[in-house]
Amino acid sequence: MPNWSTELPATPSHHGFDLRRTPPDRPLRAIVTCHQLQVCFTHYWAGRTRPCESPDCDACRAMSPTRAHCYLSALDPATHDHFLFECTAAAALPFKDWLATYGTLRGCLFQATRPKRRRNAKVEILTKPCDLTKITLPPPPDIPKAMSVIWQLPGAAISLNGALDSLPRLKVNSEQTARQRFNPADAQLPTPTTDGNGSHR
Repeated sequence: MPNWSTELPATPSHHGFDLRRTPPDRPLRAIVTCHQLQVCFTHYWAGRTRPCESPDCDACRAMSPTRAHCYLSALDPATHDHFLFECTAAAALPFKDWLATYGTLRGCLFQATRPKRRRNAKVEILTKPCDLTKITLPPPPDIPKAMSVIWQLPGAAISLNGALDSLPRLKVNSEQTARQRFNPADAQLPTPTTDGNGSHR
């Protein structure tokens, strides 16, 4: 049963998770708190991104195209905000390579930028290990349930595709490998290049 009251809370707040995408004008830096990516096919339909609910999907019936979006939970080391991060499957390829190397995303420090500084420009993600002796990560949320709240859907109605192996393979060059395997004691991520190397949409 719901708990009702006639009094407003002293500090208004919500119990869900904010969804963040890579901003066009500044880097997004965070530490992954979950172990795996969650992948869901989505439509941009009726003015917003929403999950594909095939076979009973209005957007599919209207021939709206789909694309895979990836979701993970992350902690902002500056503010300690725990949030969900969204990116396209192509942008998430560095996370896939990280998983192949380390077996878990938890503790991965990443920086996401848009080198062309436009809202829908390609996203570049750089990754490095995080020194977890200096920070305590919160437990990861149930990402499908959290996204069902953000999408305003019943939890049972969301259809997730967790088949990470369906993402295209990324050929990692030595520069990308070096960016992923540097000294964990180094507190700063490298400055992203603007020549397109390692950039993914």
